[in-house]
This record gives sequence, structure tokens and C-alpha cells, in this order.
Amino acid sequence: MRQRYVKVLHARLPVGCSGLLITLEYPQSQMEGSPLSVDELEVRSLYRPTLSVDLLDRRDILAREPRFREDGVTALSTAIYRLRHASKA
Repeated sequence: MRQRYVKVLHARLPVGCSGLLITLEYPQSQMEGSPLSVDELEVRSLYRPTLSVDLLDRRDILAREPRFREDGVTALSTAIYRLRHASKA
């Protein structure tokens, strides 16, 4: 499903545009359902080579998310990426 979404996104974004992508990263095996974990390797593999991917920030947010801790998640981070058309990077 993610690959289809990214394919549609690539087709609709004009050349020269840029944007932000915010993801959650955690051991997916520790919690079922959404929100789903998307790690940096997957982000890069989905968006390259059409878009350049720059990691801007990653923060540990587990202490602020009691629901994840209650569900047994042992690590939780948010990551922010800048996406730009590679031809205009």
C-alpha cells in the first residue's frame, strides 16, 4: 500500500517542490495496528531516486506517549524528513 501511495504522490508533485514527512519509529512487533512504524531505510527506499531525502530531526518520545508504553512498546521516536525533487536538490 505504501508503494502505491508513493507512486501516486510522485506523479502529482510538480518538479522543484519540497515537503516534510513525519514518521513514527518503534519495534512494529511490539504493537499491532496503527499508527504503523516506518523506519529511515524504508523512507529512503520508497522515495529515492525521484526525491532526495534528508533526515532533519529524530526524537525519542516514548516518555510522552503512555498509550504506547501501556501496549508494551519499549522504544518510540518521531523522525522528520525533508523531501525534494532530486533534479532540483
